[in-house]
Amino acid sequence: MPDIEIHIKGNIDPGWSDWFEGLSISQASPGETVLKGQLIDKAAVFGVLSRISSLGLALISVQCQDVESEAQ
Repeated sequence: MPDIEIHIKGNIDPGWSDWFEGLSISQASPGETVLKGQLIDKAAVFGVLSRISSLGLALISVQCQDVESEAQ
């Protein structure tokens, strides 16, 4: 399962967590939102990125690490 951290320019209300596949939503600094957590697979990662794009939000950074690969 990919462990992901996405930084976005803009503010997203934490109530949108379900829409972003259950990722936690927090404010890193004024005007910057962080989505963080685990997703079921890489297709879910691309789904979240697509939703961010559909909202017209700008990505600052994306860090994705496959937790299963590290365990081996």
